[in-house]
Amino acid sequence: MKIYHLFTLLLSALCLTQCQLKDDMELNKGSKTFEITLPSSNIELNAANPDGEALKITWTAASNNGTNAGISYTFQMDKQGNNFAGGIKDSLGRGVYEKIFKNEELNNLLTGTFSATAGSEVDLEVRVVAKVLGLKYVEQISLVKHIKVITHTPISSKLYLIGDATPNGWANDKATEMKAISGKAKNFTWTGALKKGEFKFITTLNQWKPAYCKGDTDTSLRYVEGDDSYDEKFKITESGRYTVNVDLIAKTIKIVKGAGPEYTELFFVGEENSWGFTSMTVDPIDPFTFHYNAVFTKGGEFKIGTVKGNYDADFFRPKKNGQGVGTNLDVVKSAGDPDDKWNIKPGAYKITLDIKSMKISIEAFTPTKVYLIGNATPAGWSPADAVEMSATTDPYTTTWEGTLKTGELKFLTDPSKEWDSDFFLASEENKTPTGSEELMHFSKKGSNPDNKWKISEEGTYKITLNQLTQKIIIKKQ
Repeated sequence: MKIYHLFTLLLSALCLTQCQLKDDMELNKGSKTFEITLPSSNIELNAANPDGEALKITWTAASNNGTNAGISYTFQMDKQGNNFAGGIKDSLGRGVYEKIFKNEELNNLLTGTFSATAGSEVDLEVRVVAKVLGLKYVEQISLVKHIKVITHTPISSKLYLIGDATPNGWANDKATEMKAISGKAKNFTWTGALKKGEFKFITTLNQWKPAYCKGDTDTSLRYVEGDDSYDEKFKITESGRYTVNVDLIAKTIKIVKGAGPEYTELFFVGEENSWGFTSMTVDPIDPFTFHYNAVFTKGGEFKIGTVKGNYDADFFRPKKNGQGVGTNLDVVKSAGDPDDKWNIKPGAYKITLDIKSMKISIEAFTPTKVYLIGNATPAGWSPADAVEMSATTDPYTTTWEGTLKTGELKFLTDPSKEWDSDFFLASEENKTPTGSEELMHFSKKGSNPDNKWKISEEGTYKITLNQLTQKIIIKKQ
């Protein structure tokens, strides 16, 4: 019996040893010449095809001298004459016999890591180092191959609208980001309200250059960098809703005025603000909808102006003078008499005017609890585990500070109703928090549209949310 157990132990040990050997072995590679091959020794990178293959380097298997030992490969690239003291060293592991660079990838590598000037010719050397696993100091190095590569000016992967015609004016730290168009390299689009004024494009927040300005025509772009003082801008002559499409490769632009609202600005005018003109907030989702959410200490009469400071211009008014609170109330627009107005008592109100349907809702507001939910939060997507925010001395403001993971985030008011709760949502899908105050969209009885914030960097965040003004700050600490 003891002999049987001893045999079993020996057999198990042998199997383990053979398995380990199998993990480290490769087929006998013999002693063939270890060399690399290039498709060409002269390459000009193609800015118009950033995802296209620019350079494919292949090599034969190195020799393991008949040992069946595994072979690990490392690709090296450096400037000619640097003897591979710098550059890049890419450990590829076993069974890999090629290295492929795309146009934009190689261009960014050369103008970044290698500090090459855009538009210059770069002399490079490449080689592959093979190491036989399990054998100390056994390395084989391929013959060095030389390549000449012509770079181009890098084309940005981000683009921002900036100017007094745009939502955020000339603040280059808050310029309006455009969306990259899927499937169209270096194409961007944006749709929203533009005011009468000027605009151009920048590629990096907080930096004026590089920039794209108006070219020789209204449909062309000019790239501006360095000491270039050229600063011609695109002009918007009529406020409205526009779609802007940009192709950075072709350096073309298309600006189309859509069927947008008649007004991009409206003003609360009433007893509460001594009949001054206080700007209303344009809804971040619907440009036809305007909000005025505030605590009214005096209440009284009000109407809604269309031209700041002009009492003779058109005003939005109630259909019946003295109308109070209510939802989906009829609205008319007129100038002069009869000077009909709404009338409310002191209190907190949310006033929402839809100039497309010509309806207004004047609703008294009572704050509620607010909870975080999303896979960026500790709760995940479970409403029952939603994370409650903390109250502050301001009854309309809640705060939360803690760790957010990479992922999505939104806010609900009643976890017991699950997905039928009211939600505070981002102004657009996959919205990156700005770290400063931004507008939210409030959706009753469900998420519509289901816009969430996207947290791209894990860390400690502080969130401050005002239910009344529907504004939020999500700031990484």
